[in-house]
Amino acid sequence: MAVKSNSSGNPTFVQGAVRTVLFPNSSISGKLSYDLPVKIDSRFTGEVKASDLLVVGANAHVEARVSARNLQLEGKLIGSVQVVGCFEIMPGGHFQGDAKVGELKVHASATFDGEGKITGGGNPSSL
Repeated sequence: MAVKSNSSGNPTFVQGAVRTVLFPNSSISGKLSYDLPVKIDSRFTGEVKASDLLVVGANAHVEARVSARNLQLEGKLIGSVQVVGCFEIMPGGHFQGDAKVGELKVHASATFDGEGKITGGGNPSSL
C-alpha cells in the first residue's frame, strides 16, 4: 500500500495503487464493497463488489459472487463473476463457475472451468 504525507503531516493514500485488504493466512466471510483498486490474498467466502480493479491474489481461495469493473485472477475463484471490463486469468489462476464479462483473457497454464458470456464491453486500457 502506498502512503504519502500531506502538507499537514497526515498520511494520505496514493491514488491508483492496488491495496491488499485481506492478507495470506487470514479467512473471512461476508460482503465486501470497494471503490478503489484492491487485492484479496486470503480465504474469502461471500460477495464482493468492486467499482475498480479487483485482484484475487496467488494465495487466495475465494468462493463468492463477484461484481467488478476489472478482475485479475492469480489464485483460485469459485462462483459467479460479472465484470464490465476485462476478466484476466493469470498463469496459475483457476476459475470455476459462470462469468459474464466484457473481455476474457486466459493465459497459458491458467484454467477456466465453467460457462461464460462475453459481451464485448471491455476496455483493455483500464487494466
